[in-house]
Amino acid sequence: MLDCRPLTFFWIAEFSDGSALPQFDPETGKENKADPDWLPSVPAQPPIAKDAVFVDKELVRFGWYPFTIELAGKISETQGVVVIPTANPSHVVELKDCEKLIAYRTNAIKLSLHGGVSRGETVYVLGKVPGEVLHICEDGSVE
Repeated sequence: MLDCRPLTFFWIAEFSDGSALPQFDPETGKENKADPDWLPSVPAQPPIAKDAVFVDKELVRFGWYPFTIELAGKISETQGVVVIPTANPSHVVELKDCEKLIAYRTNAIKLSLHGGVSRGETVYVLGKVPGEVLHICEDGSVE
């Protein structure tokens, strides 16, 4: 039994110097930790220390991307994390000047008309302040 829903998207942060940091290394499948300012740990977990890359570099673009079959296999093998490869579209936001990124995963529960839970889903949130905030469903649609 899974402790959480399988992931359908992973993040990639791009910086002003042209470098990028993916949530999962494409060669090894190993997970990189996110900046706690835009992907904070849940309240019950200890806080995540901010890596130097997020202090030294300016974030200019951030996106949620679907998994390929190859990357999904590497992540499952090395991290034991269940991810689902899809043909979902990517969702990306560009950041300028003093805009602040909004990016996190949350859970949504759909209730049944007859009582109880119809289904649960992970929702990927993406946007910036000031600006629009998207709620991206596991199937890639935007609410």
